[in-house]
Amino acid sequence: MTDPSHTLWLQTFAVLAALGAGLMLHLKWHPLRDCFSDAWDMLQSFGWLVPMMAALQLRSGSLAPWAIPMEGMVGALTAWRGMLAMLPAAAMEVAALTHGFFPPWPAALAVPFLLPLLLWRVKKFPYRYHSRRKRPGVFWALVLTVLLSWCWLALEVMSSLKLMPEWMETLRLFLRWLAEAWMMAGLQVFMIRMVMGWDEPVEPSDEKDLWLALERSLSHWQGILVLAALDLLWLLAWRTLAVPGHGLSPWLVVEASLVFAVVPVVIARFRMGWSPMVEVLAHVFGRTILPLLGFAITATVLLMLVHFSMRSLYALLPESGLWPGLIRILIALVLATVRSWLFLALVLALIRHGLKAAAPEEAGN
Repeated sequence: MTDPSHTLWLQTFAVLAALGAGLMLHLKWHPLRDCFSDAWDMLQSFGWLVPMMAALQLRSGSLAPWAIPMEGMVGALTAWRGMLAMLPAAAMEVAALTHGFFPPWPAALAVPFLLPLLLWRVKKFPYRYHSRRKRPGVFWALVLTVLLSWCWLALEVMSSLKLMPEWMETLRLFLRWLAEAWMMAGLQVFMIRMVMGWDEPVEPSDEKDLWLALERSLSHWQGILVLAALDLLWLLAWRTLAVPGHGLSPWLVVEASLVFAVVPVVIARFRMGWSPMVEVLAHVFGRTILPLLGFAITATVLLMLVHFSMRSLYALLPESGLWPGLIRILIALVLATVRSWLFLALVLALIRHGLKAAAPEEAGN
């Protein structure tokens, strides 16, 4: 009887060829094929996105689901079993696209620098930030938030230099979670505004105008606060998965992420009261549930294929010299490209199948 491990490379090649061909045919007749095609064109115009995403993934370490997988697939009995072993990781990555496209750490370190910008814009242009007059209470609340963010940054610096008392370490972790949730929500809204600017440009350079997207994202800062509260629960749920026997089921977290996938897109597009917002959310969810399921299945299969390919490549190359570092960079770039493409396709699908059917007269930019 032939040892399957002796023909692992043949099995791997056969699996990749069969699934690659099937995936190409699948995308050719996919109901969302226009979204996937336009997302690839958009990714090429956002030349900064893939390097930035790869750098953040490399710096995030083993933080799931943004980690860079490095273990190989040599131990798998067959290539097909190795492919199926990638299913949970691929599903978690698809779920992460809905709320945490960018890894929250170390991106959260930018919060103390973005909050003063928001404070200045709210002070100078209150009419652009959901208020037609200056509100001293809101201004001083933002001032307090800015000071708190800089205190947290000082705690992070102190923690890297020396040991701190337990209560200070607990405070540091709590403030870090808040900063990560705020940054996750802000970056998600920012990227969605970038996609909206590309899909429906107001000016000729609108699709590449980072400042315009940032300005419009800051104008939705109240919605971002609500989204940050949801992302904090989402982030804590992900981190309970690392607790054996005490965490939530990964599939429960994945299902909840897909159910609330429309929330960031609606918050990025509309500014309205709670009652109209809930109505729009229900309307958009009803129109996008089937496209969302179709996207999730396709994206999961694609990420399974990518993970299997990268881990097989890592297993076949030597583990000495410069190879591990080069392969790690290559995997980060490949995953950043695929994840970015899928995220842009997801946002386009939600916009075109959900938001464009909502009543525009109830919203503001």
